Amino acid sequence: MKKVLVVFVISLLFSCGNRSAETESTAYDMAASEAKDESAGASDGLTAANASSENTEFKDQTKSDLTVSAPKLIKNGYLTIEVENYKESRKKIKDLVIKNGGYLGNESETNETYRISNELTIRIPASAFDQMMEGLMAEGIKTDSKRIEVQDVGEEYADLTARIEAKKSVEKRYLEILNKANKISDILEVEEKLRVIREETEAAQGRVKYLESQVSMSTINLSLYKTLDTHYTPPSGPGFFARIWKGLVEGWESVLSFIVGVSYLWPLWLVVIIVWFWFRKRHIWPFRKNQVTKIPNS
Repeated sequence: MKKVLVVFVISLLFSCGNRSAETESTAYDMAASEAKDESAGASDGLTAANASSENTEFKDQTKSDLTVSAPKLIKNGYLTIEVENYKESRKKIKDLVIKNGGYLGNESETNETYRISNELTIRIPASAFDQMMEGLMAEGIKTDSKRIEVQDVGEEYADLTARIEAKKSVEKRYLEILNKANKISDILEVEEKLRVIREETEAAQGRVKYLESQVSMSTINLSLYKTLDTHYTPPSGPGFFARIWKGLVEGWESVLSFIVGVSYLWPLWLVVIIVWFWFRKRHIWPFRKNQVTKIPNS
């Protein structure tokens, strides 16, 4: 009986030892798993941010979702008028632009024989566009051409605004991940993602500002001109002194041309000089000598 009791006690001690070993092993495995989860937290967060970015940026937004509170219209006007008095009209147009809250942009003035003209670029608030066009046409005595172009950019404006909001939310998510990241590789990857998102956001914001500027300020391209005296006839020819000067110049050029032409005949002149010397030696000198020495009979 004692032997049986001893065997039972020994088996009980061995079973308790095995259970404690199993418990320690299980605790170690759980701690390792938790450490692995913590180390992978930043990578999982980065992956989740990428997925969030894709889901947010490529979220289905139909035209019905992009509701515009007010129409976004870009107006451009093109006008050509004839004025009666160029200087007075130019001043009145400038005063009219300032009165309506606008300003003059590019200007190109041209003075010709029968006409003086000017090409003006006028920037005017969109609310005063129609009033400004009517005032310009009233200033001219004749309207040669008029054209108005209207471009609706409301859909593009709403789309850009939605994209900016989506990118800002993704940027916020990346900042949260950056604060929790522990690995250098994860930090660098998050910062690169932030750089790309911020560049895209700034580009979209710049486009939105340009559209707002074009919508708030309309452009009028004005061409005004004044026709001068059409009965003016230029003189038929040069004046008296101009003709005298022209004659002197042409005479001197003729003399130069004659001298140059004579220089081309130098072989002929050489032959003439040789013949003249020969004739003088053979005929003229003996005859003149005989005349001098002859004594008349008394």
